[in-house]
Amino acid sequence: MLLVTSSSAFGATFSSSGFGLRMMVPVQCTLRHEPALSPAGKGYRLGELIEFCNAPAGYDVQVSYVPGSMRGAVVTIGDDRVTLDGSGQTVVSRAPGPRIRDRTIVAEPGRNGFDTDKLDFAIVAN
Repeated sequence: MLLVTSSSAFGATFSSSGFGLRMMVPVQCTLRHEPALSPAGKGYRLGELIEFCNAPAGYDVQVSYVPGSMRGAVVTIGDDRVTLDGSGQTVVSRAPGPRIRDRTIVAEPGRNGFDTDKLDFAIVAN
């Protein structure tokens, strides 16, 4: 016969323990252009921009070009549209938080047509 009893005389105590885990995820933003030139309305479809950015405060997509050129040209990325002023750089689009998306790029010429052959797109975390 086996007798099992419970008594505080044996000094049995129960406790729980745990640990804290803290992780730091680095902010990473990438922008890739997949070119595909074709006519589109008044301008040209320039392909797709594939955006990835995990910045909690969001990010901007900027376009750079030769200062003094492209005055009055319109650049559209997805639903975002901007008229270039010839300054050489502008924000085309803003995202308020992290995003993964791909969007079509369309460029319409200004009065001087396309007076540069280079548009550089960049993604900048906020």
